[in-house]
Order: sequence, then structure tokens, then C-alpha cells
Amino acid sequence: MKDSVSIPIRGQRQRRFLASLALRPGQVISKEAIIEDSWDGEPPRTVAGQLQTSAWMLRTALEDAGLGRDALGSHDRGYELRVRTDSIDLFVFREAVRSVRELHARGRHREASERLDAALALWKGPVFADVTSSRLRLKGETLEEERTAAVELRALIDVGLGHYGDAITQLSELVGRDPFREDLYVSLMKAYYAEGRQADAIQVFHRAKHILREEIGISPGERMTRVMQAILRQDEQVLRVGAPA
Repeated sequence: MKDSVSIPIRGQRQRRFLASLALRPGQVISKEAIIEDSWDGEPPRTVAGQLQTSAWMLRTALEDAGLGRDALGSHDRGYELRVRTDSIDLFVFREAVRSVRELHARGRHREASERLDAALALWKGPVFADVTSSRLRLKGETLEEERTAAVELRALIDVGLGHYGDAITQLSELVGRDPFREDLYVSLMKAYYAEGRQADAIQVFHRAKHILREEIGISPGERMTRVMQAILRQDEQVLRVGAPA
């Protein structure tokens, strides 16, 4: 950014190039890796010239953003994005989530909640939504899993704050998007139990059991089964949110 004005990266080649570098700032990324990311393993004959052109255009954009042309370094074997990790939202998000997990483990739920909300606000939409590369899109899907894990953590923090309804809503949405993740069902069962809705917690188990068997031919794993048994026994130690199953 420069004077709070967004500097667009124009052209697909430049966006793919920058995306490949931004995932590993401060590291030299080989030309071969950039080509794989940018052209999905099918580069054109003019790929060498196109890389040089993309690098020149990116340097111009980085200069417009106030970073200087040397923010994109050239090496014999590749290129390097020379920026601090705290200038890239992904790494700011990861560091925030790490600190939030520590706060949550220490029972500092209010502070954890505020910090995690700020971290989640960094997400403006699907990762690499405007990049036409299947390899980068796959990497983006992996990053989306980090966001899902953070939303799940947000729900657990809500339980710690006594906001059971909010936690149940968030976890139910996550289960709807990814119905084969047993850890989400476990958290949802615990949230229902914490709100005093034991019957609903049991119903979640049976719904998950049906989906897992009908759709992918497996039975609930040991963790989910143990939580179900704990609900029936009303074992508060196992059912405490954040407690190992």
C-alpha cells in the first residue's frame, strides 16, 4: 500500500508470479517452481522472456507500493520476495492464531476472542480467487483449512465465554461445509453438552455416524466414540472443551 491506496497487480502472469513468491518470503524460489505454479507444468516456449517481463512489471508495482524495486530479488536460480513476513496477511494471521491458542489454553478467553476476531478479519475471500493456476488454487485450499481451524477455535473460545449458542452456530456451519471431519462433530457435541442439551449432543453423534457410514463407509473413530460415551456418563472431565478425548 502507498498512502492507503491499493496498488493492483495487473495481469495473470504477474499475479501468479507474486503468489508463488509470497507463500515463502525471504526464500529464493527456483524458476522451475515458479514456472510450475504459473503454467501448471505446461510453460510456453517463450517462458524465459515472460518471467523476465513479469519480474520487471512486479518491480514497478512494488515500487509504486513504496517498497522499492529491490523488494524483488533476482538470483541465478530464481527470485526472492524481500519483505518482512509481518507485511503479508497470511503470516500475520498465523502468528495471531498461534498466540490465540496460547491465550485460550491459559483461560484468557476474552483477550483470545478479540485477537482472533482481528485475525479472521484479514480474510477478504477465497485464497487466490483471482489467480488462474490449478497448482496455486490447490495451495489456496490448504490455506483455507487454516481459516476453518481458526473458526473452530473461535467457537471453542465462545464456549469458554459461555456463548454456547454462538459456538453451536459456527460449528454447525463448519460441519455443513465439511461433513466428514470428525473433530468438528466432537467439538459440536461438546458445545451442545456445555449448553445443557445432552439429547442434541447425542443426536449429533448419530447423525455423524449415519453420514460417515453411508457416504464413505467408515464408522466413527475412537475419539468421537469416547466423547459419546462420556456424554452418556456425564463425564465432565472428558467433556470439558479443550480436554483430550
